[in-house]
Amino acid sequence: MTNPLRDILINARQESIRMQHYYIGVEHLFIGMLALQNGLTGALIEEQGLTPDYLIDAIRRTTGKGVKLRMWAGLPNSPRADIVLSIANDLAIERGKDVDQISERDLLLAVMEENDSVPLRVLRKLNVDTAVLKREAANRQPKYEGRQSYVQIEFSPSFSALDALNDDHLFILRRMFYGHDRIRIEKKLAGGYSSAVLLLITPTNSEGMEEAPVVAKIDAQDLILDEAQRYDLHVRGSLPSLTARLEDKPTTADACEVAGLRYTFVAPPNGRDGSPMSVRELGAEKIGHWLKSELFPTFGKTWWMQRHSYRFQVWSEYDYLLPPVLTIEFQQEDPANPPKHVLRDPIRRGKLAEIEYGDVIAIEGFTVQRVFRDKGIVHIANGRGSDAAKRAYKISVRGMNLSDAAYYRGEPIERIVGRVWKNRDELLHASAGAIYPDFDTHAAILPGIPEADPLPNPLTGYTALLEQYVNGTLSKIHGDLHLGNVLVGTHEAPFLIDFAEARVGHVLMDWASLEMSALAEFVVPVYGSNWESVREAARGLYAINRGETIASSNPDHDAAFRPIKAIRSIAGECLNTPDKWGEYQVALAMCSLRAITWDTMSVGGRRLLLYTAALAFHELQSRPSRTGFDTDTDMGGTPLET
Repeated sequence: MTNPLRDILINARQESIRMQHYYIGVEHLFIGMLALQNGLTGALIEEQGLTPDYLIDAIRRTTGKGVKLRMWAGLPNSPRADIVLSIANDLAIERGKDVDQISERDLLLAVMEENDSVPLRVLRKLNVDTAVLKREAANRQPKYEGRQSYVQIEFSPSFSALDALNDDHLFILRRMFYGHDRIRIEKKLAGGYSSAVLLLITPTNSEGMEEAPVVAKIDAQDLILDEAQRYDLHVRGSLPSLTARLEDKPTTADACEVAGLRYTFVAPPNGRDGSPMSVRELGAEKIGHWLKSELFPTFGKTWWMQRHSYRFQVWSEYDYLLPPVLTIEFQQEDPANPPKHVLRDPIRRGKLAEIEYGDVIAIEGFTVQRVFRDKGIVHIANGRGSDAAKRAYKISVRGMNLSDAAYYRGEPIERIVGRVWKNRDELLHASAGAIYPDFDTHAAILPGIPEADPLPNPLTGYTALLEQYVNGTLSKIHGDLHLGNVLVGTHEAPFLIDFAEARVGHVLMDWASLEMSALAEFVVPVYGSNWESVREAARGLYAINRGETIASSNPDHDAAFRPIKAIRSIAGECLNTPDKWGEYQVALAMCSLRAITWDTMSVGGRRLLLYTAALAFHELQSRPSRTGFDTDTDMGGTPLET
């Protein structure tokens, strides 16, 4: 028997009060059904590739939060809610029940029958097949049982025991391949620098026939669901014909915190093995040619080469890559202890510099970017402008009671108060401290590169760079183009995966991100990870910046830098102005500075990328004419014309 109306109404009233609406609308009734434990609505939504929490968040973004001032007593029904309840009553009578026994099924079918409420509009926007949802709601047995068959999971000999999967991963895999007899996990693909798990899998159907290999990605639920939405918005219509595609809905489960996506591949001709491999497996000797001859021409036509000129401030494209500008402890506003500072748009970095540890501050006009309910943390950000600019000036708010407060992504924050606990500088220097520096990270210059003396410390100079203007190019970009997201298939065909950051943005960000990854994974293993070795590698990068030959008698050193040279060649074709490399050095500086915060990257990789950022700063400040930089501007607040 499904849940009765009284349980749904309890949840609906709580939702209305949390959202400061003080009426009962169809949106509250629908959220009331989604909030039920083991409810029919939540189960059917999961089968459509969403989670109840994700859908609740989307409905809240659409309705918005009301005002604190209550204009009437009680919680009256909206006219549309009365219509839906009337339809549900009729359905209950048809089933031989009286009005007090309206069930969750009756109410869900009534919402579907009415067909024009906020929840239905949100479902269509999220590409949910409402016809299927209505049919399943009508036909599913009253007591919902998860239709979870047991899928046997096998491991190939090449799957390392060190790559063991946890119970949540196995649960999602079995749900992802529902209807199959078994799956064989061939190998764990080396991913990027997040918590995502990438697996190469061969499914076997119920008739015992092996199907084409697929790549399964498992990550946090909201990240997976956002990736699916970005794929539909930015990627689906722009992919070349022979490439990986995201064809299935996301696989979710309310019982665990992760979700999965399945990337399918074009089958190879004549039954030959077409299992994709990581681009890393090509090796440094070959990868450069492959990037120029396969990846760039294949995707460039509809991505990087469809660009146009774009003048922007660096912060609007790159601020979101860095740690929060502030971390504050939430507190209720106290009239006896008013905030010392008020932050509101437009943000002035000079104002941020005045804020000290322990100050009570108020933030106005920001937008919720992400909610971590299990940790009591909310990230708020600028919320205006382009996709990247909306995530700029991120502030982390700790100590929130999220069981009572209905914060949701995209919610405008009128005002929030807290006490400053940390700032961005502290977080960056803490990350630098984690790579065991043999120098003072607060010094103005970094040691060890005589050719680039003085070499500016990016940890002390990034704030000025964020305020500079760049004449760049704008196009569709991957947004997270590192070696872990590039695969090689049949006949060395290129495949891209992980579109969680796909957007329209600065073209050179993709190539700077790829260079950053190649430096960490091809150069560091050859040179070594200690500081002396890292500085020797940095001198090689300095030579590349200047168009010079790497001064090393070791042939492996030159080979390690070949992917970097190929990436620079591609980046050169994407510059807004030919041979004006300042635009690229800006992207490289910011992407490299971000990487030092990744504890999933090797210590040697983070060390080299700190020096990579420093060398980019050096090029931007010196800009000798022989490398194409302007020579009539500086980093002291003058617009950077690249």
